[in-house]
Amino acid sequence: MAKRKKSSRCPQPRHKKSQKSGRDKRKRMERRNRRRQRTTTAKFPLVGMMVGFVMCLQSILDARSAFRLGIMISGMLLADGRRTVSSWLIAAGVKDDWDRYYDLLQTIGRCVPKLATAVLYLVICALPSSGTRRITVAIDDSPTSRYGPHVEGAGVHHNPTPGPADGEWLYGHNFVCLAWLQSHPLWGVIAFPLVSMMYVRKQGVEALVAKYGPAWEFRTKLELGVAMMTWFVEAIRQFGSKVKVWVAVDGAYAAKPFLAPLLELGVVAVCRLRKDACLFDLPASPKPHQRGRRPIYGKNRLSLSRRAASKKGWSSITYRCRGVEVTRQYKTFLATSRLVSGVIRVVIVRFEDQSWAPYFCTDASADVREILETVAARWAIEEQFHDVKEVWGAGQQQVRNVWSNLACWNLNGWLYNLVELCCWERSHEELVDRSDRSWDNEERRPSHFDRRRTIAREMLRNPILAALPSTLNRPDFRILLEHVIALAA
Repeated sequence: MAKRKKSSRCPQPRHKKSQKSGRDKRKRMERRNRRRQRTTTAKFPLVGMMVGFVMCLQSILDARSAFRLGIMISGMLLADGRRTVSSWLIAAGVKDDWDRYYDLLQTIGRCVPKLATAVLYLVICALPSSGTRRITVAIDDSPTSRYGPHVEGAGVHHNPTPGPADGEWLYGHNFVCLAWLQSHPLWGVIAFPLVSMMYVRKQGVEALVAKYGPAWEFRTKLELGVAMMTWFVEAIRQFGSKVKVWVAVDGAYAAKPFLAPLLELGVVAVCRLRKDACLFDLPASPKPHQRGRRPIYGKNRLSLSRRAASKKGWSSITYRCRGVEVTRQYKTFLATSRLVSGVIRVVIVRFEDQSWAPYFCTDASADVREILETVAARWAIEEQFHDVKEVWGAGQQQVRNVWSNLACWNLNGWLYNLVELCCWERSHEELVDRSDRSWDNEERRPSHFDRRRTIAREMLRNPILAALPSTLNRPDFRILLEHVIALAA
């Protein structure tokens, strides 16, 4: 039997016919519960710097519901297993007013730009800024797998990390994220997610426009990236920062619709370049008294593969790549490209296995070491995507409303952000205790899970030890209690 030829087109979602949910919120609201208990505080309140950070975010929301944000974040820190919204509410000790927390998610989804500005302010205040010549950010997109015909905004997207049994496509949401890249003196580059926008395919936007009106419109990933960079530049200028902004992206964003608006904003972009990219040499200098417009591109076409295959012109450079010093060979030259309608600096790097990769920077005067370190720093946003999904369970919240899905993804990213800020100045000994794991490397840097667990243990330890009576306050009992807290978090 002949095999069916695989199509390169994106498939369309196919759902089985299913009935709508039998739960109706309007009927529940008509039958008022006189014994309804209102949740005023979390079962285990926040501690330390996290309290101030969350209060800053609560000031953006309406005072009548802002207090619920701290309760929900407390549940997010202590939740275990599958990280659904219900698991957040169980860990936070939410009572009969649980539906108000689902309403809060929709409010957060509609206030994402305002809350993201507050998160940016916290990052600027908390991170060291002395001697900073520029700010480096990264933009990338990441999908989450979902299921069900009633999940708003979900569609078929490319699967960037297909496993042995996964397919080329997945059904779910796709979020475009902007993250601040900051180098830690001990732990390398850390990505601080600031804001994320949901990319919805054109076929799915029609249903959202019919339900929410002009609040939703179709925008490509490149347009979403430009919108986030415009917001970021305007926000830091309002905060009084005048430093230069660099953005690191992968090859999918090396396109004129993305790069041209960034040049107007004064942003320098560092991107991966296609090996078959259309490049030209520099235009010749005009002759004296020559009339007419000066040419933008040269007349000679440049070949990256030929330059990489040539044995001449290679130089060595040592730069910091993902926490370690590496020495590699490179070639650099100026070229003109239609991507920016002007001059770019191209850097070809040759790796240890003799493979090579081209990169470019829109600032022709940029140093090669700065370009390569920015390319290496971009990997921090990939690590952030991994931790947000594995540690915080982003994409597992099982909410259907599009605003709630947007809020859940951003809340996971912001909480990742706040945990990193709380642990920025803490030592290795405070964050890591591997005495009970003799097989583990004690010198290994603390992971994001270690940082989250440190804060969760403090939240559990403080109220439990404070309520401990003096008659039971013995060393052996306290040691046993510490073991129980360690198992709980």
